[in-house]
Amino acid sequence: MLFETALAHAIARARALRRELALLFIDLDRIAHVNHAMGMDFGDRVLAEAALRIAQILGPQTRPTRLGADEFVALRQVEDFAAATRVAGSVIERCREPYLVDCLTIRVTASIGIALYPSHAQNAEGLMERAERSLYRAKIAGRDCFYPGGATCSGGTGLPPRTARG
Repeated sequence: MLFETALAHAIARARALRRELALLFIDLDRIAHVNHAMGMDFGDRVLAEAALRIAQILGPQTRPTRLGADEFVALRQVEDFAAATRVAGSVIERCREPYLVDCLTIRVTASIGIALYPSHAQNAEGLMERAERSLYRAKIAGRDCFYPGGATCSGGTGLPPRTARG
């Protein structure tokens, strides 16, 4: 409920400033496998490190919020859609770097759905739905990529544009 309130306030602010607001829906790929193989405490440390990495990319004025077991959301004012995709690509690249936990090196990737206010939705609920749907498409496309909320796929493949791979 707290994030939904923050999202509504961010949309109101973007509307007043006539700015674009990007919602990034970030999912750590296959973290359940890490939890199963190494234990929940180990997986939680990977999640904490991933959150730090995401926060470093987003900068001091944008904090990722953990929504679920392996999901984060982040809001960021951007100049345009290209800026949002650059941020998503940077998050993917940073999350792809090896994680060192308890002297073990593991690799985890991220998939991201992107939605922009006002381009893709006019309200909080619509923006969340669009970003979540885009995340699902990134997962279908093979993970470790982002899928822009406004993209259309030719031929009904469900694959993101080639530039979406981080």
